[in-house]
Amino acid sequence: MTFTGSIINIISVISSDLPAALHQVSGNASDLHFSPIRAILLVAWIYYCMHCIQRIEYGPLVTDRFKPVANAFGLIIAPFILFVLFVRDIVKRIQAGEIDYSDIPKIIFNRKILKPRRKPSGRRFIQLLDSAGKDFFAGDDSKNTDADRETLNAFEDLILDALEDRATDILMDPKTDGFHSVRYRVDGFLKTVQEIETEKSVPIVNSIKALSKMDISEKRRPQDGAFVARVANGKVSFRVASSGVLGGEKLSIRVLDQSSGVLKLKDIGLAKLKYQAVANAIKQPSGMIIVCGPTGSGKTTTLYAMLSTMDFYSRNVITVEDPIEHVLPEASQIEVNVKADITFASALRSILRQDPDVITVGEIRDNETASMALQASQTGHLVLATLHSSSNLSALVRLMDLGVKPLLLASALSMIVSQRLVRKLCDKCKEPAQLSQGQIERFKSRGVDPTVIMQAGKCNKCNQTGYLGRMAITDVLIVNEKIKSLLTEANISIGELKKFGDKKGKTTLIDDGLAKVFAGLTTLDEVRRVTSNLG
Repeated sequence: MTFTGSIINIISVISSDLPAALHQVSGNASDLHFSPIRAILLVAWIYYCMHCIQRIEYGPLVTDRFKPVANAFGLIIAPFILFVLFVRDIVKRIQAGEIDYSDIPKIIFNRKILKPRRKPSGRRFIQLLDSAGKDFFAGDDSKNTDADRETLNAFEDLILDALEDRATDILMDPKTDGFHSVRYRVDGFLKTVQEIETEKSVPIVNSIKALSKMDISEKRRPQDGAFVARVANGKVSFRVASSGVLGGEKLSIRVLDQSSGVLKLKDIGLAKLKYQAVANAIKQPSGMIIVCGPTGSGKTTTLYAMLSTMDFYSRNVITVEDPIEHVLPEASQIEVNVKADITFASALRSILRQDPDVITVGEIRDNETASMALQASQTGHLVLATLHSSSNLSALVRLMDLGVKPLLLASALSMIVSQRLVRKLCDKCKEPAQLSQGQIERFKSRGVDPTVIMQAGKCNKCNQTGYLGRMAITDVLIVNEKIKSLLTEANISIGELKKFGDKKGKTTLIDDGLAKVFAGLTTLDEVRRVTSNLG
């Protein structure tokens, strides 16, 4: 039988059986019913497949080489592929000591986990955008050359490594020996991560300046700029400042990581009674709360933590900041811009005409801002602000130095919170502290078990530092009638007030720090370090 004959016979058999098949289908048609639940499940499955494809495409689970294949299979069985990839990645990272079993829920819910710096097998996802949100390097043919591609890759790695290390600042300092030193500030400490030859570092500096809308030809005059990076966990904003120094041009990059979220008030380290006092003050319809401390003591973080407790739907919240470090979708946020004549004082004047319930002032720097903020708290507004001072009573002295009358302070202030930041011990590698016999005896005399005091260890989770994250030690002062009467005394001594305040503030901060030491959260050295400059 020929091949053509075989085909004809097959077609004839199918044709003869077709009427019977159609009759069977029509006979069962009454059994087919539309099910809304099945339709919903189908739509949900398709949506979940597309979500998983996005996780595969923009995440680090699959290298660029195999992403097209993973995406093709993922259109049908994406959840199963994603599950297998997650399990494989988690097992590898646990075996490598990068994470602990307690970190698995954070990975499942797409929370950022600290990883040691290492070069992955494929390029990690990052998209560099200018301050307007446009892809600055899209369509740029110059980056196709080997040298420009290498510069862009180095720029991207610099940003990604900083995010993985939880850096808050990136510093690029020129050295006289032909190198740029790159340092990250992590948990308040600077560490050198690499040194780049000048011929390679200058193109990176120029790329950062170009992306930040700065003049790359100007290398002596200080400049400011900003850019954005889209990474697997979301968007991260960066503030860039440049200045000419000996040996070249210095860059300082502030990392404003939106993906880390805003800390809750209960998470910043307030003791139970202090937390309750602050929470009650925030609920009041009027008054002024000041958060004070030196630069880098977490004042703005505490301010945002206070705002996180607000009901934005029942209260009109307006902030004035320099710069805006976290976006609060339900609040109205104003950014200071001196070139556009938007200062803290001018913004406050306009805010008072916008029916605010809560006003947040990023920093009190001058008499006009201080006076307007205090007067606003007297006229039915709750005002939150930060101030540079060493202690609570020193904050009162600082405000009087700015020209604020003591009577205005007595009638407007509700609370002052002074704080410092201490590093938290890594839960994975902390170990019992090695104490001297004298220390053991002193702790026992105070009724403290010396075995609860811990010291830092070393592991991959904390990058061999022994610390992971920071928390606040605080001194909360409620401005009561006794303090108000003290402020209104005609013979008040500003010098004595500051001296007494620093001494009392140091004692309170040390007591709060020791309570956290006894809880195994931080070390004696950390408490001593942050309180040593107080009197």
